[in-house]
Amino acid sequence: MFRVVIVEDEYIVRFGIRSMIEWEKLGLSVSGEAANGQEALALIRENPPDILITDIKMPVMDGITLITEVRKSFPHMKIVILSNLEDFQYAKEAIRNGVSEYMIKSDMMPRDLEETLLRVKESILAASPTSDQKPVVSDLEPLIREKRMLELLEEMDPARSQHIVESLRLSDVQLPLYVLHIVKNEWAQSVEEGQALIRKAIAEENTTSSSECAFEAFPDRQGEMNVLLFAREMKAAGLSEMKTWVQSIVLYLKDHCAMSCTVGVSMCTSNWSGLHQAYEQAKAAAKYKMFIGPERAILYGVDYVPLPSQLADNIKVSTTHIHSMVYAFQTKELQAYLEDIFEQLTALKDYDLVEIISLELLILLTTLWSEVASDQQSILQLKKQYYEQLSKLETIQMSKAWFLQAFEELVRHMIGVYNSDRNGIIKAAQYIGQYYQQEISLQSISSLVHLSKNYFANLFKKEMGESFLEYLTRIRIEKAMTLLTSDLKTADIGHLVGIPDPKYFSKVFKKITGLSPSEYRVRAKEEKS
Repeated sequence: MFRVVIVEDEYIVRFGIRSMIEWEKLGLSVSGEAANGQEALALIRENPPDILITDIKMPVMDGITLITEVRKSFPHMKIVILSNLEDFQYAKEAIRNGVSEYMIKSDMMPRDLEETLLRVKESILAASPTSDQKPVVSDLEPLIREKRMLELLEEMDPARSQHIVESLRLSDVQLPLYVLHIVKNEWAQSVEEGQALIRKAIAEENTTSSSECAFEAFPDRQGEMNVLLFAREMKAAGLSEMKTWVQSIVLYLKDHCAMSCTVGVSMCTSNWSGLHQAYEQAKAAAKYKMFIGPERAILYGVDYVPLPSQLADNIKVSTTHIHSMVYAFQTKELQAYLEDIFEQLTALKDYDLVEIISLELLILLTTLWSEVASDQQSILQLKKQYYEQLSKLETIQMSKAWFLQAFEELVRHMIGVYNSDRNGIIKAAQYIGQYYQQEISLQSISSLVHLSKNYFANLFKKEMGESFLEYLTRIRIEKAMTLLTSDLKTADIGHLVGIPDPKYFSKVFKKITGLSPSEYRVRAKEEKS
């Protein structure tokens, strides 16, 4: 049973999360709750959970700070963050801190949360294989060794690294070594089968190589394989031989096992204390497949040379600009804007930044669909489909092509529904002309014509040439201009046209006509006489 801690400042939301899931059926249990990051941190330190579910915006200590503190002591704890759409900017930092899943609270359904938790649970199980039956010693020892090997990769304290080396009896092993991080692109085998075939491929290629090397292969917590390659002879031969050797493993897996993989290779390290850095280098190199393609060996410092640290704010996605282009049916302008964003991402070559921008664009895309669709169940399915499709894209060029097509499909759909919904705008304009003196809100008028508020607002402006509020105010002031030729008091006229506040009525009237109500009345009488 895996333990879960829920952190959310609103009690009703915590209650909803706790009650919407049948935890025991998922093999999970809620071991604690907290209303802010400070309470949660104390709870976690006393009894660390396997999974942390946390909001971002909270009093005392927010979710970003909580995640940062948790990562210092529990770097491999699985974290699911919940947030509102408007808080996405805050989520970017959380994504960089290795969050496992990100969910929008307003869109979250019980089934979504359940599937998310199952994915997180599976990643824990994949990284730490267990069995309900007590294993025999011969089966248990390799698992213990693999676990200790992974701890060695993850350990940043040199003293503790040396302790693990001694426990593994590696003190006399001759260095230097390389770290290989093998990531799955696509294969049909189970996690365990895939890991076994990778070990076999390394052993096969090792025996045929002119520089046979000792190695240790073991999975990490996400189920990806890592290899410690003790390669003194290969280092002497040069990096070209290293790349050829690793590439032969990639080809072997593809040709003999129908497995598509990418391998990140670290720089050479000559001491155990540098192993953690080498591990991070290998992972970073493997991620670089986004820019140069999968199914290859990628050497850190050769194929992938990291650029100076870049911040996500270097590239800004203007949601307002995209929104206006979509509703104006400006397909070419929108495509040019998206292409420019992806050109900047390609130039920066920042994997995390690509992930963040892609998620931001995806949220915007699904939000726009929600505004024009009447069937919210189909939108929910579309969101799941989009997330699944995007997760399978391996290169930035594939991501760019996917977003260009997805936004083009959205604009085509909007063009298709535009003509049918124009009647609703005409109906709304007629209603305003007849009932301008009553209180009319954007929400009420959009509900009257059975359109979503945001969609109605954009469609109204496109059809009428001005916003709903501008149109309503203009109609009211035009009616007031007619009434000012009578003997009615100015304050009464404001009431009659739906603007009961005299000061506000005078301000709006002057803004539109250039004259105060009294000045307009005098001029109207002069012109009449």
